[in-house]
Amino acid sequence: MKLEELNFKKIAIICACTLVGGLTFCYGIFPPILRFMLKQNVLLKPGTQMRGMFEKMPFPLDFKIHLFNVSNPEEIMKGGKPKIKDVGPYYFEEWKEKFDTEDDLEEDTLSFTLRNTWKFRPDLSAPLTGDEMITLPNMLLMGVFLMVQREREAMMPLIRKGAKIIFDPLESAFMTVRVMDFLFDGLPVDCSSQDFASKALCSGMESEKVVLPLNDTHYQFSIFGGRNATDAGRWVVYRGVKNIKDLGRIVSFNGETEMDTYDGDECNQFIGTDSTIFPPFLTKEDRLWAWSPEICRSMGATYGGKSKYAGMPMSYFELDFGDLKNEPENHCFCRDPPEDCPPKGTMDLAPCLGAPLLGSKPHFIDADPKLLEEVQGLEPNREDHDMFINFELISGTPVSAAKRLQFNLEMEPVRDHEVLGNLPNVILPVFWVQEGVSLNKTWTNQLKYQLFLGLKFNATVKWLTIIIGTVGSIGAGIMHYKRSTKSVNVTPVEAVSNGSGRIISVSSAGKDREAINNSKNLPAVLDGLGERIPKMAPVEQRY
Repeated sequence: MKLEELNFKKIAIICACTLVGGLTFCYGIFPPILRFMLKQNVLLKPGTQMRGMFEKMPFPLDFKIHLFNVSNPEEIMKGGKPKIKDVGPYYFEEWKEKFDTEDDLEEDTLSFTLRNTWKFRPDLSAPLTGDEMITLPNMLLMGVFLMVQREREAMMPLIRKGAKIIFDPLESAFMTVRVMDFLFDGLPVDCSSQDFASKALCSGMESEKVVLPLNDTHYQFSIFGGRNATDAGRWVVYRGVKNIKDLGRIVSFNGETEMDTYDGDECNQFIGTDSTIFPPFLTKEDRLWAWSPEICRSMGATYGGKSKYAGMPMSYFELDFGDLKNEPENHCFCRDPPEDCPPKGTMDLAPCLGAPLLGSKPHFIDADPKLLEEVQGLEPNREDHDMFINFELISGTPVSAAKRLQFNLEMEPVRDHEVLGNLPNVILPVFWVQEGVSLNKTWTNQLKYQLFLGLKFNATVKWLTIIIGTVGSIGAGIMHYKRSTKSVNVTPVEAVSNGSGRIISVSSAGKDREAINNSKNLPAVLDGLGERIPKMAPVEQRY
């Protein structure tokens, strides 16, 4: 078909309709379809893919532990500056399982009991084996003395007597122990004495669940042993069926709808999820909130920029502990605000754990520089020590994340104590942990095929319709306009009559007169035209 035979008006209309139809599909039809399909996959109702993963994660989380070996305990006992060295990581698999599940259709909630299980991976920990001997603060001894001195000083004589019996010989604030004994296997605590002070101290430690019974006369102390493969509380969360924005949000923990850990109601709220699930359709302005019973607090990660994972575009979220002293809305996390607040970049864990501990990022990154100056041997760097989440906003999927937390002892002298009375006032790092996940190809391919291929298809349709519709309608419209307004050159002529009605000559007007008069191609019908025109009678004009 030749160009001059095309109907440009019809082509312009078709292209315009293509543009309108494509944009309607991309912005009006496809998004609701995508939202519906995603919603059906992420709901926590029985039978969905997410429900199965939520109840029993098909893969373990990476759990790594670093400990700080103290190289100069004798100097510290005399008030010297601590010298420490990061030893690790010790690799573990962390398996999360939720059992005894119950659905409440009316409230749209799911109840479950959580169990965390850690399994040591010597192959990934090598050359470390867990049998290394390491020098650390005696957490049990110092925890008892410092908490009693801070909150119940009247009991100090009783505690001093009991500690002298239980920790005999009490010669230092530090201990040299096997790594796995400190972490999981347990350190023995001799409570065989019938002395009242000793029995009272052992009874208090047992009631606070600081130690666990080993036999009739001994207890044992460890950091994680008491929580390994044991129930981690009864949770109630929203399933997201009635409101997808509530998906995974905590309703209650162990039957309580809020904590009683802090003085202010704002700080006692359960905000967010358990960190293993988030609602879909979030934006960059939203914070990723998660509550953790280990620290009795909700933390919210904020958007930090664009990122990529497995070739897919992601959003990078980061977490900062802030500066509570300068945040009036968070003063309920302080002991006596605004003066008695934990240093910048730290949080007070004593109300939650019952021990004089501060939480921070590893190696005091983003914390008060003074903390770093008071300890020798820390080497903070963002890649190894910061907290982050690579997150897919539409599906609500964390594809890689690292939750890192350092536990620090608030060391200070024990007043009037012959052994512990010269200790320095220092925030001493003890150990730090990393709980992380990095989805492999099996799971990233599911995300890619279920979400990103659809998004790419929609984007392709959108840009094709914009290009074809816009260029085609404008181009065809211009061509139609040019064709409809094309002019034909007509040369005016003059006819000369002899007065009796007979035309005797025809000539052109203006400058082309000579050319037409000399033309031999004038139509023959003009010859004798006067003979064929009857003479008209004059018309009487009436006024």
